[in-house]
Amino acid sequence: MTLTHSCNTPWADNWLVDTNDERPVHHGLSPFGKTVVEEMNRLGMIVDLAHVSVDTMKVVLNISKAPVIFSHSSAYSICQHRRNVPDDVLHLVVSAGT
Repeated sequence: MTLTHSCNTPWADNWLVDTNDERPVHHGLSPFGKTVVEEMNRLGMIVDLAHVSVDTMKVVLNISKAPVIFSHSSAYSICQHRRNVPDDVLHLVVSAGT
């Protein structure tokens, strides 16, 4: 399940925050959003980080106990679109083992 699309939700900020088209609400995840990720992990659901803000990506990678996916994203260094994943986040995926 993806945490947001092209709007902030009560639990996560979306990628438009990174373009300054929207203001961050949670600077990643709200406390409820952290609970959502924990419950998704407990249930065996896959957290999809497509369309979330970079801060949201980083928070999820730091708290998730299970692997995450970027279902339809690319590396930002290959294609400079804000919906893509920056190299520092890709390194977090490797170091987190998710």
